[in-house]
Amino acid sequence: MILTLAVLYLWILLPAGLLFRKGYRKVEGSYDFLILVPAHNEADGIARTVASLKNLTLTGEVKITVIADNCTDNTADAARATGADVIERNNPDLRGKGYALEYALKHNDLSRYNAVVIVDADTIVAPNMLEAMTRPLAAGAGAVQVSNEFLLDKKTPLEYLQQMANYAENVFYYNARTVLGLPILLRGTGMAIASDVLLKHPWDSHSVTEDVDYAVNIILDGYQIDFCLDTWVRSAATSTYEQSYSQKSRWAGGTFGLIFGKGPQVLWKGVSRFRLGLVDLAWSFVTLSRPSLIFLCLIPLVLSILASPGNGILFALWSLILIALLILYLIMGILFVQDKRASLKALLHAPFYGAWLFVVQLKALFRKNRDWVRTERKS
Repeated sequence: MILTLAVLYLWILLPAGLLFRKGYRKVEGSYDFLILVPAHNEADGIARTVASLKNLTLTGEVKITVIADNCTDNTADAARATGADVIERNNPDLRGKGYALEYALKHNDLSRYNAVVIVDADTIVAPNMLEAMTRPLAAGAGAVQVSNEFLLDKKTPLEYLQQMANYAENVFYYNARTVLGLPILLRGTGMAIASDVLLKHPWDSHSVTEDVDYAVNIILDGYQIDFCLDTWVRSAATSTYEQSYSQKSRWAGGTFGLIFGKGPQVLWKGVSRFRLGLVDLAWSFVTLSRPSLIFLCLIPLVLSILASPGNGILFALWSLILIALLILYLIMGILFVQDKRASLKALLHAPFYGAWLFVVQLKALFRKNRDWVRTERKS
């Protein structure tokens, strides 16, 4: 029953995300931003990221700060060469993006800015990102997440599959939830947090899913997070299984940690405070990982073998229908990709990718150590 409800929930959200956008009034006056770029050994790509940020359409004053965190290369020098402000941090005992952000936020006067933007060091951004972020922030949102997209470097089947699934995530899930007024989570890069929120709730999230942890904390305190589909931040998609392993393992571990760690707390507060949005948020944790839902749908398919002939057929048919709906949900992201022909060819690779992902998620479920590990994107 839970699996059926989870799949139906996704498909109920889908039309809202596909057909509608949340509207905002035009913002008058200037809006000032502090842009933080946490970077660990990103000397090769930091110049491209800063150049992209310098190409932003400005709505006010902007300060770009690169946090060279526990670097063993010349990330700091490469960042200084771009003209960006650079903060160097060296603390091997406290590693990870969360600690880098906390350090940088403490070393800046947040009262000088309307909001703080966080962008990963391996990304480029749309020129209108700040302009698009300003509208929901000015309308009262405590934070904003923009469309998180992929750059295709090697153009491998793996990259095309990730691109399709990610477009489905952006449009059918995050945009739909914002259109319907439901809580959404931050996604780590391309996110802006109002300075008054950070002053009242200083950054204290250090897990492998620090962005999600912080988002849940401010949602519990009554702040709204909006999703903006009118702009984007793009990072390189992982092109091989070896590159993907650390990233997918970290995301899977973070999702499981969120479900088991935060889920009960959010659900209880939603029920005890009569906040239906929190109840929905707790339920949405179950639907965050579509691949995990596909794997769970395999359970009734296996059980069908052990059931009586009549019940076995029903179990198998029910399971196959749910799996088909989830796969269709993911591949409908092809509506938004540019190279549809290559994406269609990549679908032939999906069964192998799915089997590999099943193993990764299974290992993540039982792994105790969930320390942050940098995703390697070089060939």
